[in-house]
Amino acid sequence: MNGIHRQLRDLMDAAVGEPPHRVSVAAVRRGVIRRRVGECAAGVAAVAVIAAVVPAVVGSGTGPSAERPAVVPTLYVSNGGPGGDTVVPITIATDTPGKPIKVGRDPGQIAITPDGKTAYVANLGSTTVTPIATATNKPGKPIKVGPNPARFATRGISIAITPDGQTAYVANLASDIVTPITISTNKRGKPIKVGRAPVSIAITPDGKTAYVANLDSATVTPITIATNKPGKPINVGSGPNRAVITPDGKTAYVANQNSGTVTPITIATDKPDKPIRVGSGFVAGIAITPDGKTVYVASEASGTVTPIATATNRAGKPIKVGREPGQILITPDGETAYVANRNSGTVTPITIASNTPGKPIHVGRLPAEMAITPDGKTVYVLAIYLGGITPIATATNIPGEPIHVGYLARAIAITPRPGRQRDHDS
Repeated sequence: MNGIHRQLRDLMDAAVGEPPHRVSVAAVRRGVIRRRVGECAAGVAAVAVIAAVVPAVVGSGTGPSAERPAVVPTLYVSNGGPGGDTVVPITIATDTPGKPIKVGRDPGQIAITPDGKTAYVANLGSTTVTPIATATNKPGKPIKVGPNPARFATRGISIAITPDGQTAYVANLASDIVTPITISTNKRGKPIKVGRAPVSIAITPDGKTAYVANLDSATVTPITIATNKPGKPINVGSGPNRAVITPDGKTAYVANQNSGTVTPITIATDKPDKPIRVGSGFVAGIAITPDGKTVYVASEASGTVTPIATATNRAGKPIKVGREPGQILITPDGETAYVANRNSGTVTPITIASNTPGKPIHVGRLPAEMAITPDGKTVYVLAIYLGGITPIATATNIPGEPIHVGYLARAIAITPRPGRQRDHDS
């Protein structure tokens, strides 16, 4: 099953909760998928969730006009179902939803600027990106981009923002381009041609290069951020669905979903190294520890997570987790990796020091993605079925009461701390 078809399987699974539906790539590119999903499940909703921090500083002047709102950690939930096409803010301290924010059709992934001032929402149905001012939760004018500016499932990052907060890059899966957006003006730049079906973007810590995983061309395209010029495609494995970059910016690790491998790329030369075999079958998730010493890779078919030592690029003994593991999230202190097991309704914590799995934590049906609060105290797990978000206290690994946000929710992520660009999975 090629990369696009796998993405479509996840899309249709999320829409109807049934076995895969076979839909052609051509249908995606004609924009038919949205109609078919609507026919299968009119209740599809809550496409992506992300946590954000509303900025709060006191101005240099005096008086009320010089003040900004207090810091309020907030979850932003994109909702594409009936009465949807909105983003719902939820105050983390009380888990209380606020007034829905109207955005474009079929909102998907959300990315937030490093300073926490603006959330960008990719709208699959209207091929736009909507900026939201987090201080007021007011949406700005939609920014037109290319077709399919939102990921179908949890496999990649379709919006990435440079560490300096100056530019957002949007992967447009159906048009084989990446659209740059200047954040200060919310103006789109000239589209950048990349490989077939760009699905995920990773940016180096120094902000000099964006690496674009092209799902259907088995390549990664480097983009020089200073000029927005694409470089020579780098050949990797079949179905590259995302990349993580070491904190020192020396190596990118690319997950190849169809070949069951991870390809290391030396960033100084853009040369791929020997592929690393992990687990068996479809590679579904990848994350890297904050110290850059270990990459963790989830393999769906084998129900395992494989650790890779970055010093040697050698795979360690696979760690048994639940059925169809997907996203991996690593705590900011680097002590624990959490693995969402799609078909067992659980999250498995792994102690990183010993690579030992802990007792599975039961959450909602079809857990898809996770996010962690900036203080590392709570992991939020988004279950696709019925749109439940389950908080897990990391100190005890005890789940709390689910927060219901809608039906058929699909994704969750969390904002970086101000001034730091974090990878989605880690």
